[in-house]
Amino acid sequence: MDNLKHIEINIWKACNNRCRFCMSSKSELRDIKFVQLDELKNKIKSYSEKWYKSIWFLWWDISIHPNIIEIISFCKENWFVNINVITNWMRFEDFKFTKKLINAWLTRVNFSIHSHLDKIEDYLIQVSWWLQKKLKAIDNFNIFYKNWLLRDELSINIVLNSKNYKTIVETVLFFYKIKNIKDIRINFIWLNNDTKENWEDLKLTYTEFLPYLKQLIYISLKYYIRITFDTIPACIFYKIDNINYKSLIKKFLWEDLDHITEIDHINNNDQFNWKERKKDMLKMQFEQCEKCNYNISCQWVWKNYWKIYWWDEFKAVIK
Repeated sequence: MDNLKHIEINIWKACNNRCRFCMSSKSELRDIKFVQLDELKNKIKSYSEKWYKSIWFLWWDISIHPNIIEIISFCKENWFVNINVITNWMRFEDFKFTKKLINAWLTRVNFSIHSHLDKIEDYLIQVSWWLQKKLKAIDNFNIFYKNWLLRDELSINIVLNSKNYKTIVETVLFFYKIKNIKDIRINFIWLNNDTKENWEDLKLTYTEFLPYLKQLIYISLKYYIRITFDTIPACIFYKIDNINYKSLIKKFLWEDLDHITEIDHINNNDQFNWKERKKDMLKMQFEQCEKCNYNISCQWVWKNYWKIYWWDEFKAVIK
């Protein structure tokens, strides 16, 4: 990843999926309110003037914004080098629409997909038959990438939970071998209070995931797939390999491999640094973590994980 100043903008609050692990599953019709185009353009221009040159558009799904083509073009006009969207498909199955977005100078696309199996994907997002549509959208973007019209390779974003962790290796290999995806982000499930009714169904321990983490590290090194993880403490990697753990942590875990992410939720006037907010408000360490060599660089754990599982999985790395 480059070191360009990076901003992520949330342009609406609602979602077209109802993912069981996500707070946005609670979105209601009143939340379906796009930021006014003039207001959004003013934001984009102001960030450009502050020398931000990388921009992502958040929330599901950017493709249905009525002015999406104009928004992407405006970013280009304001000298953004990276213009990225995170999507769970919606309109990208339409080849002609996708081409218009590419021509407007979209540079990167990240798909939110949590399994290569229809049954698991449908269950998690609570919308039927969307996986095949997402795969078709990926095929469309791959055509543009192979023809040098989309600058960056596609990436996918997976939320790891009890329903998909046993097939996670097969999922990664499917997207690598069948869909040519070489950049995969795996996010350990956040048991947030908004989805408390699904905790029992989706909760997962690091100990349960450990054998699959080992396999993912192996296939990443074998096939040169970029796999990064969110919210897996450094000591979990030490359990995998107490000799080569330093190189594993550097390659798979450190978030400073990614952008220092600033987020702007325009609809509710909330601007913050995501990494700082996670550690200040949403994550925690334990008493034994204070003496760990990775106390500062560790990703910590979500607070509600501790409420469910206590803390005996974690041990300070002192070497």
